[in-house]
Amino acid sequence: MLKNILKYFKNEILFGMNSWNFSSIIISLLIFLPIYLIIINFNIQSENWMHIKENLLHRYVRSTLYLVVGVGAISTIIGVGCAWFVTCYDFHGRKVIEWILILPMTIPTYIAAYSYYDVLEILNPFFNWSRKSLGIQETIMIENILVYVIVILLFSFVLYPYVYLSVRASLLIQGSRLIEAAKMLGISTDKIFRKVVLPIMKPAIIAGSSLVIMETLNDYAAVEYFGISTLTIGVFRSWFGMHDISSALKLSTYLIFFVFLILVFEKFYRKNEKYHNIRGSNHFLTRMKLGKNKTIMVLLFCTAPFLFGFLIPVVRLFTWLVHSKFHLADVNLFLIMFNTISIALISCFFIVSLAYLINFSKNYFNNDILKKIGQLAILGYSMPGAIIAIGLLKLNSTINGILPLVIIGSISGLIFAYIVRFLAVAWQPIESSMEKQCGSINQASRTLKIKAMDTLFYINLPMLKKPLLLTCLIVFIDIVKELPLTLILRPFNFDTLATLTYDLINQAQFSQSSFPSLLIIFISVPAIVIIHGQINSEN
Repeated sequence: MLKNILKYFKNEILFGMNSWNFSSIIISLLIFLPIYLIIINFNIQSENWMHIKENLLHRYVRSTLYLVVGVGAISTIIGVGCAWFVTCYDFHGRKVIEWILILPMTIPTYIAAYSYYDVLEILNPFFNWSRKSLGIQETIMIENILVYVIVILLFSFVLYPYVYLSVRASLLIQGSRLIEAAKMLGISTDKIFRKVVLPIMKPAIIAGSSLVIMETLNDYAAVEYFGISTLTIGVFRSWFGMHDISSALKLSTYLIFFVFLILVFEKFYRKNEKYHNIRGSNHFLTRMKLGKNKTIMVLLFCTAPFLFGFLIPVVRLFTWLVHSKFHLADVNLFLIMFNTISIALISCFFIVSLAYLINFSKNYFNNDILKKIGQLAILGYSMPGAIIAIGLLKLNSTINGILPLVIIGSISGLIFAYIVRFLAVAWQPIESSMEKQCGSINQASRTLKIKAMDTLFYINLPMLKKPLLLTCLIVFIDIVKELPLTLILRPFNFDTLATLTYDLINQAQFSQSSFPSLLIIFISVPAIVIIHGQINSEN
């Protein structure tokens, strides 16, 4: 068997390797390097690890699974349902709803959790009755269940736009002709959704759901606030509470294992499916009409995510801002805004460019080694930013022994950290779009001996302009909201809106933190407007 494996790699290297594949493999390995430095420390002995393994690990894994399954399922239901309704149906307020459904994406999970900090206090009368009528143990169990339900719903209302955007863009690009053909054949609406829409939307659904799940795995502040012990909480407790980096690294490998399972499931589910560009010419989807009762149900379904995921948090932040004593003169706010926007734009350019280049090489040359190594480069999205920072610290100490390069405390190091962290955000939509729209065309280009560079810039790039722009905006929003990486790796005296919000909350200035929190939200609104316009331009 080993002989066959060596023969396989020899053939791939001798006959499948070229400058495109080689450079893409090197880039992928460099991005994976900080994660590799974490993985190789898995077997380092720690005096606290046996205690964690015997008493805490099962709780961390169980809580993580509850959140992943719950948030993944509900976010998918909300995202797919809303995309189906606003794309394929005509009802009162549709144009407004299709825009506001993207707005929750601008709110970080930690700000959303802070805005709902007193939600359990509403249920105190019920808990008092429960203690008297059911008992203390039963009441504790009910409280724990309600906390999970609240956090799952909170995450779902904030993260569902990943699924909504992916599915809606795919419906507009590829679904209109098939839906029209099904309607002409007299197929009912329910069967169109089950037999036509869901099968062709599988890549978009899986891509969006994967991002939701990885974002859930990465969250720290929100689950910490509500007292849910996930693997990420275990990592931070081991590092900052026990001062045991070795145990934190061991726990972080479990997070890597979670996202690896997600990627394996995605590839296994899609391995035998082929997607071809069927657009041909401009085609407009005739939206179906809804009756009065169904219109009310659709409006309730589509407005609830916006209400709980955006409107209520923003209104509460505005209320606290009115009652706060925050003064612009207290901080150099314009410089902080410039830092936030500039670092996000520069990082966004590198992230999307690298994801596009690697996916093109993988799709065009169909090299199996690159396909496997490329998956390693996107594991960083499953890890807490603080753990990626540890990997970069180890990388910095290793490189400094060879080259006098500075990673920690520099802008270049912070940008590299963002690449490691957010490459998966750009990777999944670009890979999905390239498989559907460019797979057959790239094969034809190779058959016709068209140069790879010409195919990259003159064929693939025009076809993928919309997915690339949408990906840029999604990455931009995520970087603006990022806190742990920026807090640990930022240069001296370099602040962003996220770090300013953290500093104010850390100083117990909760009302004052509402102003930078609102700026984080509204600085992303122009990006949301562009996303909405680009999606609708296909119509």
